[in-house]
Amino acid sequence: MFNEKLSPDKIDDWKCIYETSMESEARLVQAYLQDQGLTCQVLSKKDSAYNVNFGDLSAIFLYVPSEEVSDAEKALKEWKDGTIDFEDPENQGSDHDSDDPQTDDT
Repeated sequence: MFNEKLSPDKIDDWKCIYETSMESEARLVQAYLQDQGLTCQVLSKKDSAYNVNFGDLSAIFLYVPSEEVSDAEKALKEWKDGTIDFEDPENQGSDHDSDDPQTDDT
């Protein structure tokens, strides 16, 4: 019963690209991918009868649509390698100090 490793379910038009045993980690990765404009869903196979966060008693899988797999894998690689570009292209060159409510010039 406990010797079998849980594997991701096969879901039509979706692919599992990430596995973890920690709900918080799965949600962080999900949030990062969604921030990159990707669609993703978390499928938790955590056994609620056991209050553990390790191994196959807490398997959590992250799925993306098949057409977004390459973009999602690239984003995951950047995340894992620490090569994420955090610059916001919409705010490049703007003066953030002018938006600071504590710098009132009156």
